[in-house]
Amino acid sequence: MQVEVARVDKYEKGWNAKVKVILTPEELSHLNKDSISLIEDFDVNLENSVLYFNCFFDKSEPWEDEYLEEILKAIKLEVEYKTRKLLENY
Repeated sequence: MQVEVARVDKYEKGWNAKVKVILTPEELSHLNKDSISLIEDFDVNLENSVLYFNCFFDKSEPWEDEYLEEILKAIKLEVEYKTRKLLENY
């Protein structure tokens, strides 16, 4: 599994982040696709062997004093955790 921030768009009230998770063929075969819709806080889409996690975070969130890079690191860790849960039987 390879996790990377695909893009970050700044808006007046916050940011929209898109995180890309590239799955190996083996991981893809173990992916619980039915559980994708149950993931909270993200809009998740599967395209071929890539999961895209989209999230919007507002400037007024509790982490507003943190640097954007630190917030994105935390989001990447959360995405990796959620993806591992989707691959739990792997």
